Amino acid sequence: MIDIVELNKYYGDHHVLKNINLHIDPGEVVVIIGPSGSGKSTLLRCINYLEEYQHGYVTIGGENIGRQEIGGKSVPMPEKKLNKMRQKVGMVFQSFNLFYNKTVCQNITMAPMDLKSMKKSEAKEKSLSLLEMVGLKDKCDVMPARLSGGQKQRVAIARALAMDPEIMLFDEPTSALDPEMVGEVLKVMKDLANSGMTMVIVTHEMNFARTIADKIVVLEDGSIIESGSPEQVFEHPQTERTRAFVNTVFNRDKIA
Repeated sequence: MIDIVELNKYYGDHHVLKNINLHIDPGEVVVIIGPSGSGKSTLLRCINYLEEYQHGYVTIGGENIGRQEIGGKSVPMPEKKLNKMRQKVGMVFQSFNLFYNKTVCQNITMAPMDLKSMKKSEAKEKSLSLLEMVGLKDKCDVMPARLSGGQKQRVAIARALAMDPEIMLFDEPTSALDPEMVGEVLKVMKDLANSGMTMVIVTHEMNFARTIADKIVVLEDGSIIESGSPEQVFEHPQTERTRAFVNTVFNRDKIA
């Protein structure tokens, strides 16, 4: 489903991502963990080319995204083609990014109507179905300002799903939430994973990562230092840096 090959990303002279290689199968749930500043969110944003990278490539379903080969050279993909490919990839951000001048249902129906020419009645029916899935069917006509943080994030998930993506990306979706609201968002994500959706998740919720992930990827200083099953990474880490990070995180959670 996703192949990342020799991916390198720079901000000026700062080498943010260093020779990233990662394969993700259809239906696989991959959780990316690591210290703050290790490049996790940047890697996630490179998958749908919200971040331009300098070397390497990303393919989705066997097709390059963001860049294409012409005459043996890698050149930027035309915007129209890029936007078409991005429709395959739903993304949920830490900060919700809802339109606060539109109702919940209007937030969800905008993209299908604008980008897929879906009829208003069909889009409304789809939005209600998605809201029911995330437990918010009664909030269709409510303005986002009247929702809790957890409810806003669930609406953001429903909005991303409205485009029928093949892949869902989650960039620390619970980090801006009060602790009592985290569980309601994680439940929706677990249900989505159980449905067979291909998912790539950046999170600091280690217990959630342990239960939901097929594969854990540990990133540090822009490099993948370890990847494997949750049992392997959390119980039998192969590198000292992974062991130190895991011990720090789980000990902090116990104190909290």
